[in-house]
Amino acid sequence: MTAKIRILPSGREFQVGLHETLLDGALRAGIAIPYSCNSGACGECRARLVSGHLTPDGMHDYQFSAAEKAAGYFLTCKACTQEDLEIEVREAGGVEDMPLQQIETRVSRLEHPHPDVMVVHLRTPRSQSLRFLAGQHALLEIPGVPPRNKSIASCPCNAMNLQFHIQRVPGDPFAEYCFSELKPNQTVMLTGPSGHFTFDDDATEEVIFLAYDTGFAPIKSLIEHAISLEYAYPLHLYWVASRAGGHYLENLCRSWLDALDDFSFTPLLDEGAGSTPFSDTETGQLLGAQRIVAEHPDLSRCRVYMTGPEHAVPRTRALLLEHGLPEAQLHIDSFLRF
Repeated sequence: MTAKIRILPSGREFQVGLHETLLDGALRAGIAIPYSCNSGACGECRARLVSGHLTPDGMHDYQFSAAEKAAGYFLTCKACTQEDLEIEVREAGGVEDMPLQQIETRVSRLEHPHPDVMVVHLRTPRSQSLRFLAGQHALLEIPGVPPRNKSIASCPCNAMNLQFHIQRVPGDPFAEYCFSELKPNQTVMLTGPSGHFTFDDDATEEVIFLAYDTGFAPIKSLIEHAISLEYAYPLHLYWVASRAGGHYLENLCRSWLDALDDFSFTPLLDEGAGSTPFSDTETGQLLGAQRIVAEHPDLSRCRVYMTGPEHAVPRTRALLLEHGLPEAQLHIDSFLRF
């Protein structure tokens, strides 16, 4: 049994299950409403009931004023319902609505999908999950190691479980520590979010994603967010790898192919890169863009999200714009070696 929740003033709608809180249902649907503690203490997630009935609230510490109670305010992190509702709540409009947060996280799992790629899973406390938009970054700090700003590879719909993709790069002390010494249950201090490489939830264009190597991390976050939104337009992923096996989550991409009607996945290998990540060969720089324009010769009604090495950006940008892509619809998140 599910109930339909309509948000005012935006008119956006989402479904909640029988014992699911309104906050959890909204986040699962890709709707960014404010929250902080997720435990009924801070009041950040309060909303006003416009129509319908809530089931009795779970216990919480936040104290509403008499005026708020009279106006019908409640906490979305504690509220459930068995019927359709209309509620009034402020939604995040963009990165300016995401507060800077500092959270002590713990390593919950370490995966090695490729010998030179590690997927680090961090878990936040239940009382302080991270508010962020898909595609943003966070600063990771481990005592004794230079901090690194890394893209969040997971979806905001599950903000207690965060994912980061680490490329083994010779001479990078952060990566070397992760591969040699990082252990489950270890503490990692996280500060964030930051960055403007985010998805336009109201866009109506066909979307093309272009990722190089572990630049797939923020692209993964964007795609999972688009899926949670039930984005109604085609999605295309082009993933350039600089070494064999570099499409380290290829099975995940192929599962999206099976699950989505308007999704395509094109893995590309830069055969001239050798064993060095982030190829700076001319072929490698343009490999993704050339395939895109061959399959989409008119990009005037597309939106492109690109992550890749800094040296690949200028030529890629030029080729995409040459084929009609409006500059306002090109979003680039470039990265250095470290």
